[in-house]
Amino acid sequence: MDVKGLLFAIAISIIIVVLLMYFIYGLDMRLMYISDVFFFVGILYFFPGLIVVTGATEILSSIGYLTRRIFSKDKGDGNYFKSFNDYKEYKKDKKHKNSKYNTRFIGINILLVGGVYILASFVISFIV
Repeated sequence: MDVKGLLFAIAISIIIVVLLMYFIYGLDMRLMYISDVFFFVGILYFFPGLIVVTGATEILSSIGYLTRRIFSKDKGDGNYFKSFNDYKEYKKDKKHKNSKYNTRFIGINILLVGGVYILASFVISFIV
């Protein structure tokens, strides 16, 4: 686990919590409002973290293929793909070139922070 990434995820989540408390509740610090904001931020962090950790981002690659297929023309630069398999091979080769960047640790950090926020939300809601 990357401590620097975890601290960054926590810092961003705290900023999001404060901004939501300000814009939605006017910084009214009732426990129910805090629980609501914690739950929202937890869900906002938990599910994208779960997608990254499980590798389900490959499921979303079809959206990228369809977008390129619809909005691009064959310019001869290799960005036009005749089949989905061609697109997947291109993405796999591109991923191997950028293999030094591992997103699993980022996913674990985001998943962990989201889980803690959801757990804190449930604890606070049981107190209220």
